[in-house]
Amino acid sequence: MNKKLLTAFLLSATSFCISAQDDKDEKPDASTFQFLPVYDSYASKECKVKLKDGTVVTGIKDDLDRKKGQIYSIEIKDASGKKKEYEADQIDEMYLIPSGLNKLMAKSAAISDLKSYTNKNLDKILDQGYVFFKNQSVSLKNKKKEKEYLMQLVNPDFCSIIQVFGDNMAKESASIGFGPLKMAGGIDKSFYVKKGDEIFWLKKSDFDEGYDKLFADSPEFVAKYPKKDVVWRKLNLYVYEYTKFMSKE
Repeated sequence: MNKKLLTAFLLSATSFCISAQDDKDEKPDASTFQFLPVYDSYASKECKVKLKDGTVVTGIKDDLDRKKGQIYSIEIKDASGKKKEYEADQIDEMYLIPSGLNKLMAKSAAISDLKSYTNKNLDKILDQGYVFFKNQSVSLKNKKKEKEYLMQLVNPDFCSIIQVFGDNMAKESASIGFGPLKMAGGIDKSFYVKKGDEIFWLKKSDFDEGYDKLFADSPEFVAKYPKKDVVWRKLNLYVYEYTKFMSKE
């Protein structure tokens, strides 16, 4: 593992989002706008945390505390074996390695979807199986009191305008496969979505309302993808295309 590489990235990761403006007049390749899988189990292996004061903490992930699937604290064990807990409100961003089958999925699926990261050497980082989390202050399911959590970004390749975060408690549509091995389908029915300063829980049944919040301010997008024709399973494409259209302006 290239520790210097990952540490350098953590110190300069504030501009990690790709704008989706390159080759904007060409038909998008499906591999460029896939959401990453949402993971829920993480190995007790090396993790990296960047605190809000800029300090980078490296150690072994020992424990996680969650609410509604979202992480609000992490306990890290240093080289001497000493454990220290960090609350989400102390942390800016974090990298964890999924455990077991999830790690294999990260290598086989996530890595192939992040072609644009080559310029920032993130391919070398993600090839180690790391998953990226960003601090967000959010009301869980739009009902709870707003609180800071560490949330997994699932559209790092095209997140300059709309950021989509995983909902670990999301239900899935029907899929083909057995147990954790999903060969097709399995689309999450909810995500946390951030545009500007607003972040909210968006579920499939509320997509009409979500469409207005996310896309209605782009006449070009609305002309190509009118509200009456959109379908939830193409949310990733819509976010990508909206980002492309808005990047022209």
